[in-house]
Amino acid sequence: MPLCAAIIGAGNGGKTAAVDLTLQGLQVRLTDLPDFTAPLEALRRDPVLHAEGAVCGSARLAMVTADLAEAVRGADLVMLCCQALAHDRLAEALAPLVKPNQIVVLNPGSTGGALHLARAFRDRGMEALPTLAEFSTLTYGCRAQGHRVSCAVRVARVLYGVFPACDSDRVGALLETLFPGLVRGRDVLEAGLNNANPVIHPPITLLNAARFENEGERMLFYRDGVSPTVARLIATLDGERMALLRALGCPAQPDSQTSVQQGYAESTDTLACYRDGSGFGAFRSPNTIDHRYLHEDVGMGLVFYCCLGEQLGVPTPASRAVVQFASILTGIDYRERGARTPATLGIDGLDANGIADYLRTGRRDATTRR
Repeated sequence: MPLCAAIIGAGNGGKTAAVDLTLQGLQVRLTDLPDFTAPLEALRRDPVLHAEGAVCGSARLAMVTADLAEAVRGADLVMLCCQALAHDRLAEALAPLVKPNQIVVLNPGSTGGALHLARAFRDRGMEALPTLAEFSTLTYGCRAQGHRVSCAVRVARVLYGVFPACDSDRVGALLETLFPGLVRGRDVLEAGLNNANPVIHPPITLLNAARFENEGERMLFYRDGVSPTVARLIATLDGERMALLRALGCPAQPDSQTSVQQGYAESTDTLACYRDGSGFGAFRSPNTIDHRYLHEDVGMGLVFYCCLGEQLGVPTPASRAVVQFASILTGIDYRERGARTPATLGIDGLDANGIADYLRTGRRDATTRR
């Protein structure tokens, strides 16, 4: 029988993945959380998606349902294509549903999603976890509306990790076959720190707040939003991200270089990469800073950078400054909220070697807090 994939998330990434995996011969079930099932209604009547661009073809889905349990039951892969802000709710909903023999894929993982999910599952009484895989970024640059999907970029380089990492060989071959752009990292934290959204989105958002509010979608997010000053802040934050990777014993490269390898850009110069990159050009701005570009990328990304830096002795002054600036503008104390920290990921109190051992085995020493 063909493999079965349950995709949770009926937005841009979820619909694109649904087409892609169906065209590869998988039985695909598409679902979402109750608050976000409106995009499913038309597909429940006519479960066919039409894609153009880097993913191209028409795909009839095996199931479109608002019932999460129905979608997950018996699936080989359970793929989360959603914002990190939904991970807690999904952990609560999935804890009684997923089984140890299933593979749960976070596409994307949004800096620590797999570890966050593992901790949340354990907090809800799950003793035997499914194998978790975290993708550093969404595997597509895409937009979807109704039955139509437009995929501008099938990302050519996506670092990923598996938790526990000792399962990498067992599940890696399957994932790398389905997503040819995957590059296997040492573990899920290496993958998470190769998510550059916390480096890119907050500088553009904070330094263009007036344009967001005055122009909204008339403004192109990257093309209009990146200037030499914005690029300088992006590069500074990226330097702190790379310093964290190196402190963990992982390789690091500038995100501008990664963006060229992924197919988003043609230049590794920071300014030219994001302002002029062909894969970035069509993205439009939101009309408010009340957006995941701050709530997720600052509140869960840069806050984690700051906390991990303190734990490992890595200075993160630019990350701290951006967290403070964003907190002032939004009225949300992101650091105090602590939505994603070493503690929420289950790696607090460990040095770099201890973190690596936990990520490899999935187990912490009995003397450390779980």
